[in-house]
Amino acid sequence: MNRNAEATKRLSKALVKQGHSSATPRNLERWSHEGLGPPGTPDFSALVRHYAEVASLSTVGRDFDVVARRLAARGFPCERLRRAILRELGISPEALAVLPPMPDLSSDPSGNAPFAAIEQLAHAMVADTSGLPPLMVKVIRALYRNAAQRAEQLGESAQAIFHSFVVNALAHLMGDDYYNGEAMEAVFGLDSGTMSVDVLDTMNSKLRISIPDLDNAYRTVPVEEIASMAQRLAAWAPHLLRYLKVTGAKQAEIEDLAAVFAPGMIYYVNLLREAFDDFPDEHSSLAPPPLELAPAASE
Repeated sequence: MNRNAEATKRLSKALVKQGHSSATPRNLERWSHEGLGPPGTPDFSALVRHYAEVASLSTVGRDFDVVARRLAARGFPCERLRRAILRELGISPEALAVLPPMPDLSSDPSGNAPFAAIEQLAHAMVADTSGLPPLMVKVIRALYRNAAQRAEQLGESAQAIFHSFVVNALAHLMGDDYYNGEAMEAVFGLDSGTMSVDVLDTMNSKLRISIPDLDNAYRTVPVEEIASMAQRLAAWAPHLLRYLKVTGAKQAEIEDLAAVFAPGMIYYVNLLREAFDDFPDEHSSLAPPPLELAPAASE
């Protein structure tokens, strides 16, 4: 986009008329150069809607990667989106030529060292949350609080329950079976017996996550699909936060995390579709239920 082009001036005039005084031809050129423009060649009205959101999000000092992710959570994909998500997660844009082997987590002696490494990683994740987004920290604390509420019933400490949950989850991601249903029930506040043997068997046989496939999803899922899922996750988030009794979440935090998790959720929804014939085919059927919710804080 060129600031001196008539199309740019026309777009700027339309946006300023709507109250977006920052949408000058110069800023429109900059936003386009930074990859915040929409993919493809949308018509003029679509451009106005898109850049109106860009103008509302592009405040002084805000990183353009954050703008790209929050745009997605509002249903507006942009050219920068994938890079903005990959950078946030520390994922290389290029797939590894040779994938590292999955650790041996069997009950044989050879599996002891890898399992001990997972336990150390789980301990580090729980002990130090300083590098995590504030909303993620609040969710972790809520999950720990749930574990504490079930501690007496299970005859274990909250720390032991939560640690077991994290270890089992990490091990499952690395190819091991999920086995501790009680810890999952406790952490997520589920009724006892929810994670039955049959449910765990389904998780281990039909819903096993492949790290290489998940990694590939982040690199290949079209940005339009990412934005569609991010918008739905942003709509679902207040329901989950209400369930977990997490308060004080800011809309900015919700939108950012919704975009970060969107490619992974698309991958998992596709696993569900493959596993269950009656799973909905359309993303629209994943809309949140009509619950009365207190609005999240804006910024």
